[in-house]
Amino acid sequence: MPATPLTSAEYLPFKLDPVAQRVLFVRLDAQQRRAAAFLDERALPANAQGGWLPLAAFAASDVRSERPADAIFHIGHCGSTLLSRLLESWTEVQALREPLPLRTLAEAWPLLSEVDSRLAPAQAAQLLQRCWQAWSRPLPGQRRTVIKATSSCNGLIEPLLSNFDMRAVLLDMPLRPYLATLLKSPDSLRDAASAAGERLRDLHARGYGEGLALHALSLPQQCAMGWLAERVRFAALAQQHPGRVLRVDFEQLLAQPEAELQRIAAHLQLDAALVPAALQSPAWGKYSKAQDHGYGREDRAHDLQLAQQRYAADIAAGEDWCHALVQRHPQLASVAA
Repeated sequence: MPATPLTSAEYLPFKLDPVAQRVLFVRLDAQQRRAAAFLDERALPANAQGGWLPLAAFAASDVRSERPADAIFHIGHCGSTLLSRLLESWTEVQALREPLPLRTLAEAWPLLSEVDSRLAPAQAAQLLQRCWQAWSRPLPGQRRTVIKATSSCNGLIEPLLSNFDMRAVLLDMPLRPYLATLLKSPDSLRDAASAAGERLRDLHARGYGEGLALHALSLPQQCAMGWLAERVRFAALAQQHPGRVLRVDFEQLLAQPEAELQRIAAHLQLDAALVPAALQSPAWGKYSKAQDHGYGREDRAHDLQLAQQRYAADIAAGEDWCHALVQRHPQLASVAA
């Protein structure tokens, strides 16, 4: 039987089009998947093979995989791409980075109850399930998948954990280096600001957003708010799903890579004997999203030191805002530590 998008692991759900109610499947080989930092238009090969299918046909399909993909979720610009590349040291692992349909569903998720939603709630849940099942199918020679999500997709962690027997790594870092990382890059700052609305809504839903409005926050304050909101979310998920969620601090991963990789391998049920291979991965010395650029731990430390000096006032504004909210809600002290 010839390979088809619905039956073959060679094809990935690549793009959702809620307006036209269709899904694009694209055929990508192992090398193309490994090279891709983002599974979006940037990963499309020349003369790409694939095609569009109706959403209804995809939702009704019987996509199967032996085990659901595990996941890396994160706050953004905190080493998640590096971690996903380190996990490729286990040759059994297929790492998929930032599949575009996941971002589309994350954007749609908070609006599902609104009258102008393009997707019905049940339809969106079914599409999330079908996409995850399709991404979970490894190519021949591999046995499992780890999906590195976009930072704007954290609202999907709970529905995924509730519907799949999967495990998740939740990656973040302390506030000061996080703010310095964002402030030194206009694109990173824009990413964090774009995610701030959903993060503020989540903070409100958990009872910590009284009196907070996005328009009243400066950009550094929006970034600090987003950091705190994700820390609150991650802490709640770890409590709700014990044993299936692992919190990882990127600064600790850099400072104690062997110990942290041992923890991550144990959590994801990977052979600990291959941790030394991950420690020797060339990914440590490259910019994770563009592997042809050298960028190691010393380069990052130097850049962060300069950013903390250059943007000291903005970093202080973000830290002061976070400290003030913790004073209003002392129960957040452990989350913000």
